[in-house]
Amino acid sequence: MKYRRKIINYSVNTRLQLRLFIKVFFISVLAVGVMAAVFYFYSNREINDSYRQFHIHARNFLDLLRPAVILSLICVIVLSAAIALFLPLKVAGPLFRIERDMREKVSKGDLTVRFKLRKGDEVGDLADAVNETLENLRQKIETIRRSAEELEAAVKKGTGDKEIEKLAAEIKEGLQTFKL
Repeated sequence: MKYRRKIINYSVNTRLQLRLFIKVFFISVLAVGVMAAVFYFYSNREINDSYRQFHIHARNFLDLLRPAVILSLICVIVLSAAIALFLPLKVAGPLFRIERDMREKVSKGDLTVRFKLRKGDEVGDLADAVNETLENLRQKIETIRRSAEELEAAVKKGTGDKEIEKLAAEIKEGLQTFKL
């Protein structure tokens, strides 16, 4: 089955999509507002002798507006960069912590790890899903471990074959839930 990317996929975490859209839209509106303000204040200057001599100093109106365009562009770039530095922190920080703990702890067998995120972090649903998955794995492995201990005790006692077969079947059933 081939997966096709849609422009807007409403089935994929709509709250996160909406929050990110609002933030990016806010940055865009703010950038346009700053550029409009710079143009407004630059073009709203009092007309004096410099305008009368305009034809001597500038070949066309764009030469007069060039400083305003450059100034507004610099303002927008600086403002957008400042906002862009902080926007991904609520996504990148938690993802980094989850990835690090998965590599350093979970991959080595520590299923007691739980991910607790700060209020307002964007990937809370992911952390909850990972925590639930780890808890389910821990419970399944705990069940298999208990069955193995009971099997070992039954073998040491010399318990009947039926009891040993039953415990071996429980272990096998527990292991069949995993796809290897």
